[in-house]
Amino acid sequence: MKKFAFAAVLLAVASAGALGQTPRQEKLLNGLKVLMFPDPAANRVEVTLRVHSGSAFDPQGKEGVMTLLSEIIFPNEAARSFFREDLGGDLEITSNFDYIQIKASSRPDQMLALLETLSTAVSNPSIDKETLDPVRDAVSKEVAASMKDAAFLADRAVAERLFGTFPYGRYESGTPGSLSNIDFADIKLAYDRFFGADNATLAMRGNFDQTTAVRAMRRYFGVWNKLDRKVPATFRQPDAPAPALKMIPSPEEGRSEIRFAVRGFARSDADLPAGMILAKIYQDRLRAKAPADKRDSVFVTHQANLLPGTLVFAIKNIRSDSAPVEGGKFEAGEMLMQVLNEKISDAEFSTAKSAVRSAHSASDVVTQWLDLDTYRIASIKSDQTAFANVTLADVQRVAEKIKTAPVATVLAVKPAAAEKK
Repeated sequence: MKKFAFAAVLLAVASAGALGQTPRQEKLLNGLKVLMFPDPAANRVEVTLRVHSGSAFDPQGKEGVMTLLSEIIFPNEAARSFFREDLGGDLEITSNFDYIQIKASSRPDQMLALLETLSTAVSNPSIDKETLDPVRDAVSKEVAASMKDAAFLADRAVAERLFGTFPYGRYESGTPGSLSNIDFADIKLAYDRFFGADNATLAMRGNFDQTTAVRAMRRYFGVWNKLDRKVPATFRQPDAPAPALKMIPSPEEGRSEIRFAVRGFARSDADLPAGMILAKIYQDRLRAKAPADKRDSVFVTHQANLLPGTLVFAIKNIRSDSAPVEGGKFEAGEMLMQVLNEKISDAEFSTAKSAVRSAHSASDVVTQWLDLDTYRIASIKSDQTAFANVTLADVQRVAEKIKTAPVATVLAVKPAAAEKK
């Protein structure tokens, strides 16, 4: 009882800390939202610019457009090394289904150079054939390398089985084939449709003078154009997945991967906290039932996106030659059904809720504030309250939904086993 009370206190402190870091907010005339988190003790200035559209908007057959757009902003190593060698900071670019994010930093005395460099790159990028070709080559090499990973292919195959041609069923960064279909006109069209000041949020954290920073942002980012119109993230809902097992060849000899997946909850869905707690309960149960040497290979995750999320049951890194493929498949399926049908206990719920709340409250405060705009969440407080107030009855209700949801099943096996099958 004392241990539980102490954990509750820690969670309350973490939540209060996140709520206490309320940024100063500004909005430029072009619609760019600015968040400022000053920290006089910091030895850096960090600027995170997030554009609230990602590869969910890639045209079908040209998957990878938004990834290429994110990379072409700083298209070569010389452009990126400038942040390290001249500004004493760093550069990190993230592109996923829901957003494109550029995170750049510098020494405090280089704040103006940091803002000017970033604003020039995003408001007037060089998008042409000469710039695109080397960027596409680099991305294609990374994508080709991922195709040699059995776990990656299993993840994508079960997503495709679950969502079909719906954006989350496609490859986030494209495939070698889809990337080859993209030309610079596709990149320019994507830039014009999504890369506008009123479709972005800029967060600034670190050692900087707020008055100087606001003036600099108005000067440098004020020239960034607004979008003619925002493109809503509305897509035709996918059909139910086919119930039959899908088998794919594993690119790794002797390595198998098993995936079961059902549709989960969007980031802003009221049932998301219950879904994440349920995923933790299921993972703990599966690991308890698995052989001791296989427990670290069992994962249950809930991926929340802007649109419907995904609950995935994964058994990773299985030696294909350690047991018959069909026997391994049926054993995993039976174990999963046992896990789904067991009643959730108070102890399971309390343990899982504590872990999920702790992880959620500990997430980076800048990320939490950017997520409000990307995922259309009402407020930091309402988001944390949703995780705090979830009940066992909520989790049991969501569990009943999951039990009756259509399941996508994928088995990746070495080519020889697939041919015998």
